[in-house]
Amino acid sequence: MIVKSEVVERTIRTAQHIIHRMPLDNQRSGQTVLFNVRGIPKEVTCHSLSDLSMTAEWVVPEVHDDRKIIFYIHGGGYGMGDLVSSRALIAPIANYCGLKALSFEYRLAPEHHFPAPIKDCAEAYLYVLSLGYEPKNIVMLGDSAGGGLMFAFMQYMKQHRYPMPCCGVALSPWADLTITSETYADMDEADPLLSANVLEKFADDYIDDNSPLDPLVSPVFGSYDETYPPILIQVGDKEVLYGDSVKMNEVLQKGKVDCKLEVYPNMFHIFQLWKIKEAEIAIDNIDEFINSKFSLKDGDEKLETGEKLVST
Repeated sequence: MIVKSEVVERTIRTAQHIIHRMPLDNQRSGQTVLFNVRGIPKEVTCHSLSDLSMTAEWVVPEVHDDRKIIFYIHGGGYGMGDLVSSRALIAPIANYCGLKALSFEYRLAPEHHFPAPIKDCAEAYLYVLSLGYEPKNIVMLGDSAGGGLMFAFMQYMKQHRYPMPCCGVALSPWADLTITSETYADMDEADPLLSANVLEKFADDYIDDNSPLDPLVSPVFGSYDETYPPILIQVGDKEVLYGDSVKMNEVLQKGKVDCKLEVYPNMFHIFQLWKIKEAEIAIDNIDEFINSKFSLKDGDEKLETGEKLVST
């Protein structure tokens, strides 16, 4: 059942007011409970993996194109996030797009600092390549800190000559850990999920003794060119991270990367995981973007909507 975004926003604001006052372990479990209010589509099943050093799973729609996958990097400020809290976002997207997704738990701060999550992304990416998935058939998708980590990992991939994925989707990426965008202050009261103070603490825990200007920490300071894959960025205009999305888009455009920025009026942080009208529109746009990029790859026919290639 579709609900009004105002109802969801009030629920988030009330819950976060309580969660952010808790110790970190309780914040982590509280966030998992909050995000799973939605649940996952009945057509989606989750299959655990034991092949990686980290906890991981396949999120598998009943009907999917088995040639192609989503490589999903969860958010949580580098200090929170797990498989369970991730499902409310990635399961509906995977189901709508007809693609199975690899979801994994990279190491979290403050127990683990930069660059541990990047190393974990590398392990997971090399794993999917070892299974025979071609880069042209891989979509990289990250939300919040996971969106920033997606861009940081792409730079790591460039440095280590990993083959790039078909395209990338970033939902409200946390791309500048210097916390200097004007929207950190301007949207601090408007954003029900995040605040500048919370992000400053997460940034300190993750960066440790490293520089926030390092492009692998804050990818807005990176260098990009035409060899990077096409990118879709989605963000709400009442988020503290709105400025990060705008700046990331500008940096990518300057480097001649095929990048599209979608701004959703009156939307809050990671609105795509809730059962609201705006989320349906955003996920439909993600599906359209992904299919448009798949269809451009030579020798690879586009999967028509509703075509049943694999049923589990």
